[in-house]
This record gives sequence, C-alpha cells and structure tokens, in this order.
Amino acid sequence: MSDTPRSPKHTSRTSRSGSSGGTGGRTPSEGGAGRRGSSTWVGGSSSGGSTKGGASATGAAGKDRRSSRAAKDKKKATTARRAGFWGAIAGALNYPRRGKSGALRWFPSLRLIVGVVALFVVLGVGGAAWLYAVTDVPEEDQIAVAQTSRVYFSDGTTEMGTFSEVNRTILPNDEIPQNVKGAVVASEDSTFYENRGVSPRGIVRALVNNVKGGARQGGSTITQQYVERYYTGTTTSYTGKVKEMIMALKIDQELPKDEILSRYLNTIYFGRGAYGIQAASQAYFGKDAKDLTDSEAALLVAVIPAPSSYDPAVNHDEAVKRWKRVIEREVNVTKTLTSAQADAIEFTEPQAPAPKNNLGGTNGYLLKMVESELKREGIPEDELNQGGFTIVSSIDKSIQDNTVRAIEDLPSDRPANNHVGTVTIDPSTGAIRALYGGADYVTQGRSDATQSHMQGGSIFKTFTLLAALQDGYSLNSTWNGNSPHQFPGWKVKNFSDVSYGNITLTEATTHSVNTAYAALNLDMGPEKTKQMAITMGLPEDTPGLDDNQTNVLGTASPTVMNMATAYSTIAAQGVHRTPYIVQKVTTSDGAVRYEHQDDAKQVIDRDIAINATVALQGPPSSSGSADYVADHMNGREVAGKTGTSESFKSAWFVGFTPQLVTAVGMFQPSEDGTVEEQLTPFGGESNITGGTFPTEVWVGIMKPSLQGQEKLDFPSAVSSGSQKKGKASSSSRSSTTRKQTTEAPSTTTEAPTTEAPTTTEAPTTTTEAPQQTTTEAPRTEQTTQAPQSSTGQNGDQGHNGDQGQDQGQNQGQGRNQDGQGRTQDRESVPAREVDD
Repeated sequence: MSDTPRSPKHTSRTSRSGSSGGTGGRTPSEGGAGRRGSSTWVGGSSSGGSTKGGASATGAAGKDRRSSRAAKDKKKATTARRAGFWGAIAGALNYPRRGKSGALRWFPSLRLIVGVVALFVVLGVGGAAWLYAVTDVPEEDQIAVAQTSRVYFSDGTTEMGTFSEVNRTILPNDEIPQNVKGAVVASEDSTFYENRGVSPRGIVRALVNNVKGGARQGGSTITQQYVERYYTGTTTSYTGKVKEMIMALKIDQELPKDEILSRYLNTIYFGRGAYGIQAASQAYFGKDAKDLTDSEAALLVAVIPAPSSYDPAVNHDEAVKRWKRVIEREVNVTKTLTSAQADAIEFTEPQAPAPKNNLGGTNGYLLKMVESELKREGIPEDELNQGGFTIVSSIDKSIQDNTVRAIEDLPSDRPANNHVGTVTIDPSTGAIRALYGGADYVTQGRSDATQSHMQGGSIFKTFTLLAALQDGYSLNSTWNGNSPHQFPGWKVKNFSDVSYGNITLTEATTHSVNTAYAALNLDMGPEKTKQMAITMGLPEDTPGLDDNQTNVLGTASPTVMNMATAYSTIAAQGVHRTPYIVQKVTTSDGAVRYEHQDDAKQVIDRDIAINATVALQGPPSSSGSADYVADHMNGREVAGKTGTSESFKSAWFVGFTPQLVTAVGMFQPSEDGTVEEQLTPFGGESNITGGTFPTEVWVGIMKPSLQGQEKLDFPSAVSSGSQKKGKASSSSRSSTTRKQTTEAPSTTTEAPTTEAPTTTEAPTTTTEAPQQTTTEAPRTEQTTQAPQSSTGQNGDQGHNGDQGQDQGQNQGQGRNQDGQGRTQDRESVPAREVDD
C-alpha cells in the first residue's frame, strides 16, 4: 500500500464507506472507521480496540436477553400451574359452566352451590366443635347475677347513685319446692325434660319473628336462660345466642336436669331487687320458698319474663292475666295440676314493695327520673338493674347543691306539710340542670317537681300574653284596668281591688291586672289561651285546663315541670325542647347504648317570644319582689312571673335569664293528700304569696348558679307591623287608684280533685252567675256577700296588683328572716313574670 496521501475525494468516500462498514461489521482494511475530512487513518490500534468493546457489549446484551426469557418462562410456568389448580377447581365445580354461553355460562352450577354449602357446613361444624371443646361449664356461684348500673352528674365523674341492690340466697336443689319447679317448666319451657338444652323450634320461631321486624326474641329454653345469667342476662344478638347454645348443649350433657332447673331458679331475676326464688319469696310474700303455695309459686313464675311490667304493684291486671296463664299451662300442657286443683287456687295478693334504700334523699327523685326516661327510650328496668351501664345525667352538681341549700335555708318554722318543687332547665338544650322533688324519695315517693299539681294562678297570664301577640295584639294595645269589672256572667276584681285606669298590655303584665287580662281573653277568645298553653308544653289533660273564660287567671293545675318547660320555650325564643335528664348511656365494654338527640322545634314565632320576654321583664325600677330579685341578681336581666292562687293555696315564681330557667312552686296538701289547703303562714309572713318564699328560693338557686357566667341581655322589642289596639274604657281614670283592704281574699268551698294522691284541687270561682260545677274546671256558687272572683283575689301577687295586701298586712311588720334583717315587702310590686 502506498504511503502517498489520498486525495480528498477518495478520503471522503472511504470515510463514508468506513461508516457503512462499521454498521456492517467490516474491518478497517475493508474501508473501516476513519475520520471524515482526514487524509490519513487515525491509529489502527484504536480501531481494533473499538471492535473488541463492541463484541463485549453484544455479549452482555445477549445474556440479558436470555435472562429475561428465562424469567418469562418461569412466570408462564407458575401461571400455568395456578391455572391448572383453579382450573381443576373450576372444572370440579363446573364454573364457568361448560357448554353454555352468554349469561348462562356465569350462572352458578349445581356443583358450585352444593360445594359452597358443603364448605360452610364443614366450617360450621369445625367451629362448633372447637367452641364446644373450649367452653367450660360455670359453677353456680360464677353466674353473673348483675352488674351495677351507675349514674353520674353531668361532669361524668361524680357519682349520683346506683341501680340494683343485688339480693340472692342460693338454695340446694332439695329445698326448692316442686310446685315452683312445675310452674316454671310449664310457663317457660314445657319440653325442658325432653330437649337437649336448645329448642330448634323456638329458635326458628324467634328467627322468623326477628326477620319480620318484631321485637327481637331469643327462642331460649330454661337451660339457655340459665346460661344467659353467665353473660349478664342481656344477650340478644345472634352471635351471643350461638355462644349460649354451645354452653347450653354442654351443660345439658354434663348436669342432671333437676340440677339445671335449681340453678336457674337460684339465679333468675324476679324483680324488686330479688335474684333467685328464695329472695323473691321474701320480697313478694315475706316467707321462705319452701312455704310457697301453688298460687304464690305461679305468681312468682308469672313475673319472670318482665318483672318490672308484671309485678302486681305495677300492673295488677296484667299480673293476674299472666298468673292465670301459668295455671292453665300446668293443667293443659304439662299436666302438673288437675282441673280440680286449678279451680281451687285463688290469686294471692303480694305485699307492697319495700322502698329501695339506694333511692334515699333528694337524689332519689333524680334517679327515678333517669329510670323513667330510659324506660321510655327502650331500656327497661330489668336491663337497667342488671346491665352494668354507665349513665351520664344532665344534672349539674353545683346547681343541684344550690337548689337543695336554697330550700333547706327556708325558715325553721316552715310547716311539715309545706311542699316545694323546683326545676332548672338550660333553654338552649332542654337539659334539666337541677330538680327538687322532695327531701327524701324513700319517705315520699311522689315528686313535687314532676307529679304534684297545683293551681297556676297568675303565671297563666303568660299564655294569654303569647296568644294575644300571636293574634296580632300589640304590647301597646290599651285595656281597661279598673276594678271591679262586670263581664257577661263574670265579675272580676284586681288583687286588693286596685284600679289602674286605661293601661297598655305591657303595663297590665307588669302589674298583673286581672280585669285587663280578663278583657283581653274575652276579646281574643279563651280557647286561644288554652291552645297556647298546650303549644308551649302543657299536657292536654292538665287538670282544669279548658277554654273557659276564667282560664286566663290560672284555674288549671300544672306541675312545676310543666311550667318550667313552657317558660323555657319563651327563653329559647320560641323553640320548644323536651326536657331531658339522661345525656348518654354506655355499656360495660364502652359501646353507646343511648345518647340524647336534640328535638328542637320552633313552636311560636321568634319575635313573639322576644316581645313576651320584654313584657315579662317589668320596669327597671320598682319595689317589692322585683326589687328583691334585682338587688340579688347583680344587674342581670331577669324575666319572670309570680303567681298566687285563690285563697293562697299555691304560690309560684317562674323566672329566667338567657342561660337558665327556674320554676318554683309551693303548696300545702291536706293530710290525706287529696286537696290543696291554704298555705299556712310561716317565717313572719301574714300570707304566703309568689313574691315571698318562692322568690327567695328562686334567687337562692339562680344567683350562685350563674356566678362567673357572662351577663347576657335579652333582645329588644320587635315591631310586628299593623296590630290590634285592644279595648280601653272611655270613662276610665287615667291615673291609678288603689282601694286598700286588709281582709284576705274570700274563701269558698272547693271540690276536691279525683286524682289521688295528687295535691291538686279544682279551682273555685265565685261569681254572680248561676252555679255551675265540673270536676276540674272552676265552679261558681251563690254567696250573700258582694260577688268576688277568685281570680280577682288570686292575682299575680308579685306585681303592683299585690301592693294593697302587702301595704295593708305586712307593711311595718318588717319581718326579719333568720336574723338577716330583710324587710319582706316583695309582693308590693311587679315581679318578673315567668311561666312554668
């Protein structure tokens, strides 16, 4: 090869050829790699090295390709093996179905259905066998008699009290009488001696009932019911029933039937805190179980399914019905009694239930309210007594303590038969924050806060006020406030016969003017007053609640709770909430069993409630009870209403701030508890009115309870456009005149209430109309004196309408209570009006 340099033209071709040769794997001598634009080769060794590196890279790439193919082959093999397994399964089950196309191909084959059923059977049998093997038969003393349910104040940590005092005495099998055993087998499980601890028929029946949506049933035999005691007696879930069935089967295999029956009778709950037949025999009949008659044995067995409902002391008719059922089944089903023997058996009345000591004191009323509320919410007494619940109430411990203290601070000469009931509610939630039903629930089982009825008196005017505002009357509408005033068939007088001339509705409210409110009620229609009372929360069956013209003056007899509920609706600006005492219930494992849900409902227009509140606040500067409240509430705005019924038989104060509503009612029942008597004066008072001790108790509750809370103001009055003007008298005096009188309101004979042992009596109205008597409504009667209206003397005695009495009777007396030197002229001025 010549050393002479090649021409540029040749070099360019060679370079192109080398480039091409590089692509084809040719060597440099065949026109290999050369630099384009160069006249010579650039190092042959470099060209050779390049060829060696390319061969190395090619080998590595081939190795990678072989590894990738191997991995893919392995994956295919694994997939094939899996496909073979599932393919075999699919082939065995014929799914997807061979020879079918479309949707039919995927429709389950008979083999698939049978296979799935067989699988579940195998799993079920295996699981049951395992459960059977690991389940131990509990000893009799291991049976869970009950777990105590505990009630706490609203903080969730301070205990209020407990339910269920466990009372049980275990008897040996030979000491349990045969009449009891025969009765319980006939009533609860007639196949007891034949079944194996479970009843398939009962289970199927319970399942069908549950599927249909009926109350969940357990389909339990006596053996299963005994096992339920081990699980606290509250198992109703399907999984729980499976556990019971397994244990029942094992118990039936290991224990004699009579031993199972005696264990059942030693642990079952009979009510009245009694667990087992011996304790039940003592609780119901005051004797040992061995001495029970056939009749007594049948009754104890009859109450087993629901002791709190079938106890004769609770529902006598149902108890007799259940007792007869037991006797009939002993004759017709198990043949343990003959017809002749059954005919000779007479129902035996049990003794009265003994009071529960755990309900003693003032907290007993709270615990009973908790029990009653949970019963309404679907948790029966039996479950409550045994369930081990943690119950958080709405009761604020500090407010409750303030309430009890306020009543204990009443003068020491307060009569023994003087009764006080109070309720304090948070209007924003409906939560009952405090309640006083009496000093001791064990000695007085009737709550003076929720059960005792007393005449409402002038606190009822609030319903007429609300109804009038709703009907279009203005707070500035004008009415004749002179006294006395003769209406058709009805003569009305203001308290102490005070005349006020023409006054606005606001002024009539402030001074509780009977004649003005009577005119308003007649002009508007008394049926609207009644309906408004119901709208605000009074039950329709409230004693004396009717659409008679006198209803404006409080002839109806509500409870303290009724009035607290109604005034709470005003405080909440027309939103009604059902008062509640239970906030939350949790089980022993922390699951929520019940939790209160708000049921707020706007029942009257917000503006109406606001304007009523304005009227109920009264003037900013006044004397008497309003002055007393203002002095002690440290500048807080308060709205409310005092009330005193005819002949001083009840005295009220219901008042509220934006945060709390408290109603206080005081009355005096007769010795037999059938009628209201005139409140016996005490503490230096000539007469007990709403502006005396009820107002003091209210302040004693509210002042410390609101301490530290923000001082909130009520909204200002709201204009509602065109309104009715009312009816004023053209001849009325423009200035207020007062006819002083020192004589107490005239007393008339009153018809006793038919409700026992309620403390309510039918109100009496003395008019010039012919006599007219009803059970609950006010009756009228002829008198030889100048006609007086009971409503004319019952006025809202916390207002200026009461001023005559206070000035004529109490002025100058300067009663000092407990050395405090506090002059009691509270009734001489308008008190804040509130509705209970």
